[in-house]
Amino acid sequence: MAARDHGGMIALKLLDHVAILSLERPDARNALPTGAWQALAASLRTIPTSARALLLRSAVPGVFCAGADLADLARLVDDVEARSVFRLALEDAVGVLAELPIPTVAQVEGGCFGAGVALALACDLIVASPGARFGIPPARLGIGYPVGDVARLARRVGRAQAARLLFTAGSIDSAEALRIGLVDNIGDASEVIDEIARNDATALRLLKHILDDPLDESLDQAFEDSFGNPRFAAGVARYRGEA
Repeated sequence: MAARDHGGMIALKLLDHVAILSLERPDARNALPTGAWQALAASLRTIPTSARALLLRSAVPGVFCAGADLADLARLVDDVEARSVFRLALEDAVGVLAELPIPTVAQVEGGCFGAGVALALACDLIVASPGARFGIPPARLGIGYPVGDVARLARRVGRAQAARLLFTAGSIDSAEALRIGLVDNIGDASEVIDEIARNDATALRLLKHILDDPLDESLDQAFEDSFGNPRFAAGVARYRGEA
């Protein structure tokens, strides 16, 4: 798949069965206005079924995402109707990312703040660079944080650490983020993505479905059916020395 540009701030390409979604707004540290959140959701919906994994990254050196664009949010002081438009755009973008049927990995380099943290939280795995910093500053601005994003944060780090991040509005470095479970690894996400992409696409989708919805009764049959996967048959044949 050729690279696609959505709104000038979001770019998507497929490389070796990996969908790479890049944030590209260097003049604002990847702070995204309402239209960019809408473009992000639209971009995610175009990921082809051939993709085995998604890498979410920044194309701007030294920064992941500064969150929502404050210049855009300023109009919400007086424009009451625009508040819902923004909330729904943000909710849709993060929700589509969280519900993708393939493994998703966020590579966080540099600053990751506000809605940028929400984006990272929507991924299955978060890999941070040593110089990454995380913060959720809405309390400092006198506003809240989306309900779904608070829930994802609490599931990741526990209620107490979520409360600490939300109530203090302070920032933490990558080492502290790793300690509390906000990130899963410090290093290069491309290594993780490469390991994932080498695996079977059908198995990856099944395993993600099991992780996300373990109470789905159809999954027991799906597990049994997976033994009919040609890749499994080929692996067994190699083990037996038949191939």
